[in-house]
Amino acid sequence: MSKAIIYYHRSYRKITGSGWMFLFSLVTISFSFAAAILFFYPYITERMSMIAKTVLSSYYPSGTISVIEQSFLWKNIFIVSLPKKNPSALVSVINLIISSGLIIVLPRIKKFKLIAIYFIFLASIQMFSALFFTFSSSEFPYSATEFSEFYIKSEISIWIFIPLILSMALMLLPAPFLPKLMLILFALSYSFLFGTLRYIIFLFIIHEFSSLYMALLFFAFGPLIDFVYIVGIYSFYSSRLAESLKSSEAVWKWSY
Repeated sequence: MSKAIIYYHRSYRKITGSGWMFLFSLVTISFSFAAAILFFYPYITERMSMIAKTVLSSYYPSGTISVIEQSFLWKNIFIVSLPKKNPSALVSVINLIISSGLIIVLPRIKKFKLIAIYFIFLASIQMFSALFFTFSSSEFPYSATEFSEFYIKSEISIWIFIPLILSMALMLLPAPFLPKLMLILFALSYSFLFGTLRYIIFLFIIHEFSSLYMALLFFAFGPLIDFVYIVGIYSFYSSRLAESLKSSEAVWKWSY
């Protein structure tokens, strides 16, 4: 095939740019955001916990929910403290039967395999949780307050990680610096808002329906799922950028 009809964005090109400038930008942005988060995380977690307490207090008697401090790194974090609630034996057995049934039935589905696999993953988590509460409910080692503390600490780790991973991905792209910086700020802001909303929902479910769903909430819908929107934000930006630059020779260099 003649190279005259090969699109510029398809082959034989590499992005121009300095490796040292990339490294400098990566270190500067990552360190700056990490330092800011490590300085302000007591204030951020206090706002999160106060919002969560305000929302949840309307559903429960006065004094049931409170905001307490716990040490983390060299400062304190603020978390919501609420009573522990274990499921009844009947609820545990019902969850065990349903989750076990899903694990047996879902692999037989021919269509929507990826969705079926994800629900098998969810059912597996819930099956082990229900199995534990069916036979050893009184020995469950985590309270709702400990779950709350672990969630907040995980969120802080995600906030530090977001600028690092997005900087590594974005600084290589042939685009102005300011839009990249704004994209990282947007991702962090979204993480703050989404993390607070999810925090409220998690605590409501754990307090209203018991600790039986604690593992499912954290491992299936907790901070680990934040990678989904991080990748989504990057993918949307990079696809739009590629579309706008696909015919531009100025930002590309032929590889031969």
